Amino acid sequence: MAQLVSSKNLLMSSRPLAVGVISDPAALEHFASLDPAARSALCDVAELRLDLLKLSTADLRAKLAENTVPLLLTARHPAEGGQGSEDAAGRAAMIEPLIDLAALIDLELRSATQMQGTIQKARAVGVPVIGSFHDFQATPADDVLLGAVNFGQQAGLDAVKIATYINTQDDLTRLMKLAGGTHRLRLSVMGMGPWGRVSRLVLAKCGSLLNYGFIGASNAPGQWPAARLKELLSEL
Repeated sequence: MAQLVSSKNLLMSSRPLAVGVISDPAALEHFASLDPAARSALCDVAELRLDLLKLSTADLRAKLAENTVPLLLTARHPAEGGQGSEDAAGRAAMIEPLIDLAALIDLELRSATQMQGTIQKARAVGVPVIGSFHDFQATPADDVLLGAVNFGQQAGLDAVKIATYINTQDDLTRLMKLAGGTHRLRLSVMGMGPWGRVSRLVLAKCGSLLNYGFIGASNAPGQWPAARLKELLSEL
């Protein structure tokens, strides 16, 4: 239950947090092999990409039996970069058996209505829910970005994650304004592509809460290695 205890303060953090994305079994093996101090030095939160790991609940529990780093559970929709089922029930079946291990769960905003059952199960055990929005081609217009934030609020979510492809300096500037604005929900905002690494530092400075790096192999363009990202965030 250590993850549940730590989850209470994650979304209230006054400093940007580094999320280490675990997207393949080799990365999970590496993470599980580390001692507690080394795992804590690697990242503030570890994201389990359940749709990519494709491991049984029993295997995951066994590998994470000694873990004390807060866990973020994600089973990504294929339309937003995942390999999970398009059917919401299929992705819920990946997440729900592990909710007791979670500090946070991530569901796409597009799935918030269909996955209300999962949201309610998370709430019942005190696990906050992030609603995510991804655009791997561009950074949409400001009204689309703000619409995503507003939808997350209306859906009763606890935070919104926005990850877009940055094609121009103006794209980054608009994301900076979004991250630095006043919102009723905590935001995580990040860029992908050639501007990705720069954006993750700048947007963290502007107020992005959860900032994603990789453990093992990168699964998105523009990510930092998680340990390096955590080190850099501590210097902002």
